[in-house]
Amino acid sequence: MYQSKIFHHLHSLTITIIFFLSIVLSADENRALSKVDTTSHAMVVAAHPSASQVGIDILKKGGNAVDAAVAVAFVIGVVEPYASGLGGGGAMLIYLKNDDSFHYLDYYMQAPQNADTSFSDDEDTRTTQAICIPGTPSGLITAVKKYGRLSLREVMEPAITIASQGVEVNDQFYEAALSNFEIISQNRGTQEVFFQDGLPYMVGDTVPMPALLNILENLAEQGEDYFYKGEFAQKASKEIQENGGVITYKDFAAYQTLEKEPISSNYRDYTIYSAPPPQAGVTLLEILNILQNVPPNRWERFTKSSYSIHLTCEAIKRADADRFSFVADPRFFEVPVTGLLNKQYALTRYLDIDTTKVKYKKNKEIPAGDPFGHMENTQPANPDKIPEDGPNTTHISVVDADGNAVSLTQTIGLFFGSGFSVDGVVFNSSMSVFYKKPSPNHIQPFKRPASTICPTIIQKNGKLVAVLGTPGGGRIFNTMAEVIVGLKDFKLSPVEAIDAPRFNVRISSSKLSLEVRFSSEIIKELEERGYDIRVSDEYENYYGGVQLIYYDELLQRYIGVSDPRRGGAVSGY
Repeated sequence: MYQSKIFHHLHSLTITIIFFLSIVLSADENRALSKVDTTSHAMVVAAHPSASQVGIDILKKGGNAVDAAVAVAFVIGVVEPYASGLGGGGAMLIYLKNDDSFHYLDYYMQAPQNADTSFSDDEDTRTTQAICIPGTPSGLITAVKKYGRLSLREVMEPAITIASQGVEVNDQFYEAALSNFEIISQNRGTQEVFFQDGLPYMVGDTVPMPALLNILENLAEQGEDYFYKGEFAQKASKEIQENGGVITYKDFAAYQTLEKEPISSNYRDYTIYSAPPPQAGVTLLEILNILQNVPPNRWERFTKSSYSIHLTCEAIKRADADRFSFVADPRFFEVPVTGLLNKQYALTRYLDIDTTKVKYKKNKEIPAGDPFGHMENTQPANPDKIPEDGPNTTHISVVDADGNAVSLTQTIGLFFGSGFSVDGVVFNSSMSVFYKKPSPNHIQPFKRPASTICPTIIQKNGKLVAVLGTPGGGRIFNTMAEVIVGLKDFKLSPVEAIDAPRFNVRISSSKLSLEVRFSSEIIKELEERGYDIRVSDEYENYYGGVQLIYYDELLQRYIGVSDPRRGGAVSGY
C-alpha cells in the first residue's frame, strides 16, 4: 500500500515535469511569451498582473468565481481605463457547479432614446454622438448581488484601494495615450485626467484618480442607482448634451442588465456554451458546426495544411455573412438562433464551399443562408463596411475551488472610446458598432448593437474543460474557433493552442491576414487557392489576447494561459 502511494506520487510528479518541459520546449521553438500556471484548486487569468492577483485574493477571502471576476473587472477598469471601465459594457457567462446551471448577463451598451440614425462612422466615432448608455456598473453589480457571496463593498475594495493610490503607467498605458494624443487633446475632461502639462504621463509615472475614486466609493455604498439615477447620471447627461450628444438622464435611468439563456452546441464530444445575440456566440458555434463536416482524414493542424486553413476561412465567411444578415438585438429582430445552429443547416453551408479554391471572387458576394427555412431567395450580404467592436477590449476567465466558473468580456470600444469622459469615466464609442440598413443591426432607440464578443465555457460529459474568451474586435470569433479546433481536433496543448500562428478573414475585406510564422509554402498554396494574402507580425495583438483556463484530466490540474500577443497574467492557488 505504501509502495503504491509512492508510485502514484512519483507518477504524478513525472507527468507534471513532462508537462512543464513541453511548455518550455514549445515556447523555445516558437519564441512564445505566454504566461502559464497550473493549479488543482482555483485560477484567474486576466489582462493585468495586479488584476489577476486581486481575483485570487477575493477567492481566498471566501468569494466565489463571480465575486473574483467582478473584482478583477473593476480593477481592470482602473488600471486600464483606456480599454475598459465604467463607461463601457460587456457580458458575463456564469457556470454554477452546485446546480449545474449556466447564466448569461448581457450588460452591453445601449442606444439612447434619441439615437441619431444619421450617425457617421467616419465623422462621429470620436465624439459624444458615439456614446451609448454604459452597462458595466449595472452588470457587475447585478452579478455580485445575484450570484456572489461577498458584499459589493468587499468586492469593490481592491479597485477603490488602487484608485486611491493612483495608477502607475506601464508601456501599454503610455502607448495608448500617445497614439490617441489628438483625441484626448480635444476633450478637456479626458486631458485633465490622462495628461500632465499637456502631454501623456510617462512610463513609471503615477496618474492620480481622485474623481474616479469618488465614483467607486459611491457605487460601493449606493449601488448602481448612483450611476444611473443619482448624482452621476445627472452630471454626465448634462455634460454630454453640452458637448453635442443626445443622451438624457432618462436614458441612464432606463438601463437594465438583461439576464438571458446562453446558447450551446456540440462540437465533437465538447458541449460549448457561449453568448446569445446580439453577441457573437451564435457565429462562433455556426463556424464550428460547419467545420464538423470536414473529413477527419483531411483535417490537419493549420501550420501544416493550406486545406485546413481554406476550409476554416470559408466556414468563417459563411457564418459571417449570416451574422450580417440575421444577428441583432433579439428585442427588435427575430434572430433565427435555432436555424443558425441546426446541424443540417451547417451541412448546407459546408456544401456551398469549393474545397479546392475560393468560390466567390469577392467575399461580400457570399450569399446569406436560409436559417428560417422559408426564404424564397437568398441575397448576398453585400456589406461595403461592417463596423465592429474595437479590438481594445479585455477578457477575464475564473474558476474557483468549488468548480464555479466565469467567462467575462467587456470593452469601451476603441482605446479611450469616444474620447469623452466625465470625472475619469471614459465613455464608449459603441454607436459606431451599428450597421446601416438593410441590416437588422441598424440604429434604433434603446437597441443594443451586435457585438463580436463571445465569452465561452466548454464542457465534456458534463465536466468543465475550458473557460475562455478574447478581445480582438472583428477577429474574435476567428480566434476563438482556431483555438477550440486546436485544442480539440489537433490535440494541441493549451500553450500550443494559444501560441499557434493565427489567421483572419471577413466578408467585409478582400484579404486573408496571417501572422508571419506560417511557412512560405503554406502561403503560396493559399495564393494558388485564390486568396489575397496580407502577412502581419509574428504575434499580432489585433489577433486577440485569449485568456484560457483548461482542465487537464490526466494531470487533474487547471492550466492557465495568457496570450503572448497582449499583456496579461495567470494566478492560481
